[in-house]
Amino acid sequence: MSSQRSFSQTAALIFELASKSLWHRRIALSLLILAMSLSCALLFFIERLRVDIKTSFAQSISGTDLLVGPKGHPAQLLLSTVFHLGEPREALAFESLKWLRALDSVAWAVPISLGDSHGPYRVIGTEHQFFEHIRTGEAEPLVFTQGKAFTGLWEVVIGASVARQLGYKLDASIVLEHGLPSDESQTKPSIAPKSFGVSASHEDKPFRVVGLLAPTGTAIDRSLFVSLESIEALHVGWQAGAPIPGLKLSEAMVRKFDLSPKQISAVYIGLKQRNLLFRTQRQIESGGAAAMTAAAPGLALADLWQLIGKAEAGFSLLAFVMLIVSMLGMGASLLASMRERERELSLLRVLGARPWQIALLVVVEALLAASLALVCSLLSLSALIFFFREALLVEAGLRMSAQWLRYDEWPFVASVYACALLVSLLPALRAYRISLQQGMMER
Repeated sequence: MSSQRSFSQTAALIFELASKSLWHRRIALSLLILAMSLSCALLFFIERLRVDIKTSFAQSISGTDLLVGPKGHPAQLLLSTVFHLGEPREALAFESLKWLRALDSVAWAVPISLGDSHGPYRVIGTEHQFFEHIRTGEAEPLVFTQGKAFTGLWEVVIGASVARQLGYKLDASIVLEHGLPSDESQTKPSIAPKSFGVSASHEDKPFRVVGLLAPTGTAIDRSLFVSLESIEALHVGWQAGAPIPGLKLSEAMVRKFDLSPKQISAVYIGLKQRNLLFRTQRQIESGGAAAMTAAAPGLALADLWQLIGKAEAGFSLLAFVMLIVSMLGMGASLLASMRERERELSLLRVLGARPWQIALLVVVEALLAASLALVCSLLSLSALIFFFREALLVEAGLRMSAQWLRYDEWPFVASVYACALLVSLLPALRAYRISLQQGMMER
C-alpha cells in the first residue's frame, strides 16, 4: 500500500515539475507548440474533410434506392444525374418510365431530363413528385424558403445557390439556354426579354420563378427545376439542336402542340422494401424493353471512392508527415535544452531524484506539450468549423460537424502521443546519462 502511495506521490511530483518547467520555458516553447498545433489541426481537418465529403456525397440522394438510366457504368450515371458532373450518355424513352412504375417492387419513380442550362447551372426537367420524394442529408425533405413547386409551363423552381449568386427573387423572369454548361466560370446568364421572340438561347420562352429551395449542400442548390412538359415546349420549333430559321411561334401556339414527354435522362426509384433491391436491379437490367442500368447509389459511391482512394491516402500521408516534422522539432528542442538544463538536473539529483525519474520528467514534458497542442488544435478547428459551417454548406455544398472530438479520431490522438513519446526518448536518454554521470561524480 505504501509503495502504491509512494508511486502516486512521485508521479504527481513529476507532473508538477514538468508543468512548471514548461511554464518557465513558455516563451521558447510557444512557437514550437503553435507549430505542433497547426500540424495537428491539419491532420484532423484532412481526416474530417475526407469523412464529411464521403458523408455529403452519400447524403446527396438519401432515400433513393435505385438510379436507372441508359446502359453504362453506374458511377458515370451517378455523377451525371446526382452530382452534375459529366454529360448523360443517351436518353431513355418515356415508355421506360411507365414500365418501371408498373413493377411490383417500385413504390415511386421520379424522372429527370437533362440538356438545358442557365449560365453555369443545369436545368432539370422533372415532375412535381420530385419535391415530395427526393431526400437529402439524413432523409431530410426538400424545403421551400419561398414560393412553391411549379404547376404549369414557363414556371421554374431554383436552388439556393442559384438564387443567391444571381440575386433572383420570386416572379423573376429568366431565360434558359440549350445545352449543358460549357464554361463553369460563366456567371452572367441571359436576361429575359419582355415578350416572346426566337433565339438559340430560348429567349422566345422566358420562365417565371415560382419557388426558392432552402440550402441542401448538394447539387440541388445549383440547379433549376421545370416540368417535363416545359422541356418539350422549349424545343417546339427546333430541329437537330437548333431553332428552325424564320419560324416564329407565340406562347399560345406552343401550347397547342403535343407537349407530352418523349425522352428522359434517368429515373430515381424508391422501393417498397429495401430487401428487394438486388432482385429489382436484375429485373430492370434484364427485363426492360430498352437496355438500362440500375445503380444502387451506395454501391456506385463505393466504386467511386475506390477510384480516388490513392489521392485520398496521399493527403492523409502529407498531414502525417507534417505532424512528424513538428514532433521532430520538439524532440530537437528538448535535446538542445539538455545542456542548458544541466544545473537544473543537478539540483534534482541533489534533492534525491533518481536518473530514471529525471528521464521520465523529460518524457512527461513532451507529452504535456503534445496535449497542449492537441487541445489548441481541436478547439480552434471546431470553432472555425462552427463559425464557417453555413458558408461551407452554401458555398461548397459541404456539411461539416463542429464536434470538437469525434469517436473515430481517437486513433489520431493516440498517434500524436505516440510520436511525442518516440521523439522524447532521445532527450530522455540524454537526461538520464547526464544525471547518472553527476551521481557518479558525487560519489
